[in-house]
Amino acid sequence: MIVPPLSMWLDVQPRGQNRIRMWLPLFLLWLLLLPLIVLAFVVTMVVDVALILANQRYHHYTLLLYRCFEVLADTRGTVVRVNAENAVVDVTIF
Repeated sequence: MIVPPLSMWLDVQPRGQNRIRMWLPLFLLWLLLLPLIVLAFVVTMVVDVALILANQRYHHYTLLLYRCFEVLADTRGTVVRVNAENAVVDVTIF
């Protein structure tokens, strides 16, 4: 089952200053994008069927879109840490 990242923690700690921590609710973004995602799948399925009926060589646009969402879902659990001269930034995707 494909589950996209649902939240992200952003932790910024400038050197010599207070730490800034933010929680970003990505699931709200997915709720807003859901109608576009469903529309994209419907359009790619129609295009694939039309290309199959026309005996065209490439007709895997739906599979391509599905694989792109799988790659997006695989970003869950990613942790990025950046050590700069003046700050440390941590990004954790859940």
